[in-house]
Amino acid sequence: MLDKTAINWMAVCFVLALLLLLGGYFVFYAQNSNKNYQLQHSYKIKNNLWLYITEDREGNATVPITNRFYITDKISGGEDFIANKLKYQIPFLTGSGTISQVKVSDNYNIAITYSGKVSSLSDSISYSLNGQQVNAHLSYQIN
Repeated sequence: MLDKTAINWMAVCFVLALLLLLGGYFVFYAQNSNKNYQLQHSYKIKNNLWLYITEDREGNATVPITNRFYITDKISGGEDFIANKLKYQIPFLTGSGTISQVKVSDNYNIAITYSGKVSSLSDSISYSLNGQQVNAHLSYQIN
């Protein structure tokens, strides 16, 4: 009878240890999930129009660093807050290069000069500016 009780307690301790280990892993992962996604630069383009560049360093030696480019109104807050907010928006351009020039016309046609590898790009964006929805057309010169 004593052997049976000891075996039951060992099984309970083993299950509790596994649950504790699993819980610790999830807590650690939740704290470190945004560390690879960083705000690199923010540039004022025109009045309330800003260019934000984030960098995703989740790759390793064989996976290149990916930059994501966003055009939107100004986002107030620290770098971590801005990066976290942009993480859930759709970038207009993704790649491993750089933007050297952005020109905006009065009717929100945006011309972008980009150098580097392109993973994805969009020919239009929609964003909120001073409480109004703005649709802008994008054109690219890719070197």
